[in-house]
Amino acid sequence: MRLSDKGKFMKKLVVLFPLFFTLLPALVWASPPVPYSGKVAINGVNFFGQAKFTFAIRKGGSWLWKNGVNWNDTITVNVANGRYVVQLGGQGMTPLPASLFANHDELYLRVRFDAGDGKGLVGLGDDQRITAVPYAKVAEMVKPGAITTSQLNEQILKYLKPEITLVPQAPGLIFGGQTITLNSRAEGKFLTYQWHRNGQPIAGATQDRFVIQSVNASQHEGNYTLVVTNDFGAVTTQATSLVVDGTPTSHTVASINMEMIFCPPGTFMMGSPASETGRGTDETQHQVTLTHGFYLGKYEVTQAQYETVIGSNPSSPQGNNRPVERVNWHEAQAFCDQLNSIEQTAGRLPAGWKYALPTEAQWEYACRAGTTTAYSWGNAIGPNDANWNHGNDANTTMDVGQFSANPWGFYDMHGNVWEWVGDWKANYPGGDQTNPEGPASGSFRVTRGGSWSHDGTILRSAERSQIGPANRGYPLGFRVGFQAVQPDTANPELELF
Repeated sequence: MRLSDKGKFMKKLVVLFPLFFTLLPALVWASPPVPYSGKVAINGVNFFGQAKFTFAIRKGGSWLWKNGVNWNDTITVNVANGRYVVQLGGQGMTPLPASLFANHDELYLRVRFDAGDGKGLVGLGDDQRITAVPYAKVAEMVKPGAITTSQLNEQILKYLKPEITLVPQAPGLIFGGQTITLNSRAEGKFLTYQWHRNGQPIAGATQDRFVIQSVNASQHEGNYTLVVTNDFGAVTTQATSLVVDGTPTSHTVASINMEMIFCPPGTFMMGSPASETGRGTDETQHQVTLTHGFYLGKYEVTQAQYETVIGSNPSSPQGNNRPVERVNWHEAQAFCDQLNSIEQTAGRLPAGWKYALPTEAQWEYACRAGTTTAYSWGNAIGPNDANWNHGNDANTTMDVGQFSANPWGFYDMHGNVWEWVGDWKANYPGGDQTNPEGPASGSFRVTRGGSWSHDGTILRSAERSQIGPANRGYPLGFRVGFQAVQPDTANPELELF
């Protein structure tokens, strides 16, 4: 892990030795190791793994103890989610002087940390003051385990209680049949978790992550909280409301008047049967299940919409209601990013949702609209079905929406311009698939739907084309999807919060 030049180390220091050093000075003849816990993060990200530390105690300008013989002698400490615990004077460190805490009532601890990035040891914040506070009466000793929470000062009590670091959030739009993940995080020791719905504990929901399979309104609507508990207390997250099937079937992006249609979760056959005319070798038919509903643009992105968001129009010929073309994959992606920014600034972007290029599976699902034929209207194509190269055609783009919509109401899924999708191009994996997104990397991105310059078989629902993401040829356009940000099982940090 590397630390940027401007990166800061943050730590929350808690000194626990008052629990153990409670003898009067006259009775102290040795200093056993002192428990110490701290926190370290780099650029706000909690460190995880083994790291090298140094510890030293001073009074004024005089160093009274250090963990090793030499100033830079280090010890290796395990750090989990930014937290670490050591025994000062133990774990192979130099023993603490017997009179250290008896003779000095104001000491300071310095902690240095080596992130392993070649920068060497760096101080973790300012030196922290250590104050020994006796809790015992004369000639009495408080033994480990005898301390109650009422005897602890607020600093220690705050640390020992659980601390919520991530509040759960449900997505703004939830559809029946979806899988919903509520995720929270807390810091502290020996934590237990219990999720509640409408104030009642949920049986078996005893982890910081709660997954609801196949959500439905009657069983799952309500207010959800997580109670985190340890021996020193409990904290409850703020409630997050889950409302099922509250989604309209259409959606309009106000900033550019873009109409979108909702596609419900479902299962369909992706690819083409071996008997289909014009079939490609990369169209192996297989079953795909989409467990999350999403919106998709009713039309291809027009030149007027593109210019409103980006400020320029690369198309030729130009026309406000023609689909934008001569756009590469990166530019289509930039359009979605900018649209997110515009809508978020305006306060119209629901929590957990984003505008993005559809996946290849989402595109074909919307294109087929429940059909299994070569085209959404049947197995043959005629001059009045779409804008394609049939010999007596316009031989250029046409205003969007000039031909009949498919059964779900989408226009120009076949012809007019090729449409970029989010996936890298690869052969389909074998077997049934759930929410496929294509490979993680590749050389070519996928385009779908054919264009005005191609013959009819290229406009089939299953037709797949590949092109380099930097290419901005004349028949290349796109349409925009609108969807919930779903959990990434390979990287839990990207889960929907």
